[in-house]
Amino acid sequence: MPYGVYLSASGANAQSHRLQVLSNNLANTQTPGYKPQQTILQARFAELIEEGDVQPGLGGADDIGGGVTIQHAQTQFDQGPLKWTGNETDFAINDADSFFVVQRGDERMMTRAGEFVFDSRGRMINPAGDQVLGSDGRAIQIEPGVPYHVAPEGRIQQGGNRFEIMLAKPKSLGDLSHVGGNLFKPLADFDLVPGDQRKVVAGEVEQSSVNPTMAMVELIETSRAYEANVRMIQNQDSVMGTLISRVLQS
Repeated sequence: MPYGVYLSASGANAQSHRLQVLSNNLANTQTPGYKPQQTILQARFAELIEEGDVQPGLGGADDIGGGVTIQHAQTQFDQGPLKWTGNETDFAINDADSFFVVQRGDERMMTRAGEFVFDSRGRMINPAGDQVLGSDGRAIQIEPGVPYHVAPEGRIQQGGNRFEIMLAKPKSLGDLSHVGGNLFKPLADFDLVPGDQRKVVAGEVEQSSVNPTMAMVELIETSRAYEANVRMIQNQDSVMGTLISRVLQS
């Protein structure tokens, strides 16, 4: 394969991946607590330089580079706007570093989406049916049909029982792995937010932090970059075909 075609194909593949990430961000502009993903592209050396057969900086053809590689997407953890819903079991966190914790199967997941309700069994769950955990590490469950009161900072009072929604803070945001939608899997131990530092607001939900306008602009830009790489492949293929044809005719 001509080297120029290889470089263009590498660029087209990278831009195609970026299109997928941007499209997913746009699809989640209405998903509460969603955090947009950002594509990370990295320039690479030519193959001979990477293998150590040629030293970089010699001014040869290998210094042109080896195209780009796709790194793991990074999550942008900017806080989204808070929206008033009026539902007393909807909660929002008014800081950018804390997360609610829910139980999905045998795993604990973190989320910024606080759309919670009590089901017919008195369990506090999210729209996917995951159980919301309390600060004691157990799933929050009240007595069905018995009145309860939502207290400040994510606390629920029912008779003599008090429940407190677990509020966790990872030691580093890099310890979170995005598993889809508005859920993150903690890859390391996390800390609980102290009682006097809990910034939980009832009756509100954090919206997606995707900026639709910027995401659309990036989508258009990426689409054009992808098309430019494809045209370069077509042009180089045409030039190579013409060259081969002239050689055969000579």
